Parts: sequence; structure tokens; C-alpha cells
Amino acid sequence: DVVELNVGGQMMSTTRAVLCSAEGSLLSGMFSGNFDDGHKRDKEGRIFLDVDPPLFAKVLSHLRLRRIASPDCPAPLPHVPEEMRPEYDMMIKYFGLESFMYGDVGVCGNIMQRLAEMAGVDQARLQENDLVRITLSSTGGVPASSHQEVLGATGFCERALENSYGANPNTITIKFLKHRVRVESMELRAKVADVLAHMSNKWKFQHGRETINMSYAFTRLEPCTGRLDTLGFGPTFVDEVAWVFPRDFCLEHIALYGRVSNKSMPA
Repeated sequence: DVVELNVGGQMMSTTRAVLCSAEGSLLSGMFSGNFDDGHKRDKEGRIFLDVDPPLFAKVLSHLRLRRIASPDCPAPLPHVPEEMRPEYDMMIKYFGLESFMYGDVGVCGNIMQRLAEMAGVDQARLQENDLVRITLSSTGGVPASSHQEVLGATGFCERALENSYGANPNTITIKFLKHRVRVESMELRAKVADVLAHMSNKWKFQHGRETINMSYAFTRLEPCTGRLDTLGFGPTFVDEVAWVFPRDFCLEHIALYGRVSNKSMPA
């Protein structure tokens, strides 16, 4: 049957089947028919949803497209402007649509390993396969063509991703070209031979527009941070992360842990 909606003052119509298509989600439960008497309604009897109309319209369009999609022609994810992304992500999470729209986004794991598995490529070759782009503010270690190896399953051995020593501060930026990520923890391993002289013990980690301060006391005996949680970030998925070191860095391995989704495509 047809459901009339008042979404933040904008009228929308769709079918109950579309609204219930994401089985197990809050949105599906709301329109299952079991809670019709509990909905807020406007004076015309339309069900009122107090969310942003343009953002909900994008979700509704995607749900409709999923009904007619096929393996050869999947429904594209909504295109969401970057400035609206945090609000959109909050709405998706509230309605319980993350796993429905993004597949196994709910599974937390090694982000670089997941990217490699999804694309069927070597984890140490993500950049040459156009999945990521690594940019250093300055470089004095391995050549740029080898930077991607720091993201491999084991990283470098007795080599390192390094800045041009003495050029401070220094930044490592990773741009995700086909996906968005939500980083929940990281693990860094410094080059033992240079750790005392050339590895900053403090840094800023930038997750999209959000930034947190992080630290670890690197030593020759303990050059690896182990898993460090990135506490303080919201639910937003981003396509760029960065480390800002006040002085030098010499990293053999970078591992990020969290969740991965396909980058939004124009609808």
C-alpha cells in the first residue's frame, strides 16, 4: 500500500514495501504496520519524520532503485556533498541502514587487507591499483613508487617510509580513491635503527575534518605501538586520513582497523 510522508515539511509518497525493504532495520520496523498508531502525524494524517528532507529523499531513492537493481546493474549509492556527510551518516546509522546499504560495513577489521580482498589485488600494491594515494610532505627514504609497501601485510623490513630529516613538521596523507573508511584503531611500527633519533612520539591524526592527538613512546625494544584506539571520532566515513608529526618519522608499517564502505557514486 502507499504511504504518505511528511518529511521535515516536505511531502513524499512511496510504498510500504520500499520502506520495509531493508529487513531488520529500524526503518523497516517503523513501517511494518505494527506501530502505525504510534507515529506522529500532520493535520492531513501523513506520517511525520523530523529529518532533513533532501537527505531522506536520497535514501528513499536508493531504496527504490534497490528494488529494480540486478547483479549486472547494482543500485548506485547516493551522492552526498561532503559538508552534508556527517548528518547523512548519522541518519543512516539511526535508521539502521548501514549494513543494508554498505554491505559488511558493520564488520571491523584491517582496512588495507579488506581493500585488497575486495579488489583481488596484493595488499602491498594498493596505490598502483588506484585504490589509495599516499602523499608525504617531504620524503627521504624509499622512492615514492615503493611508499605503498608500508600498507602491506608486513610492511618494510629494515627500510622505512621517512621524511627528509630536519624538515618539520611532517605529514603522511592517505587518500582512499574508491572507498570511504571509518578508522577505529591503528598500529604503527618504527624502524629500529632510527627510532630514537627520527621517530616522533606524538602526532595528530586527521580523520576527514576531525583531529585527535595521539602518542606512543617508541623505543628500540618496543618499536611497535600495538593497537591504539582512535577515540573521539563520530560515525562519519571519510575518504582521507593523515598523520601530522612535529618532527621526523621513520615507519616500516602502518595498519588501520575499522570499517569500509564503497565511495558514494552519483545517483
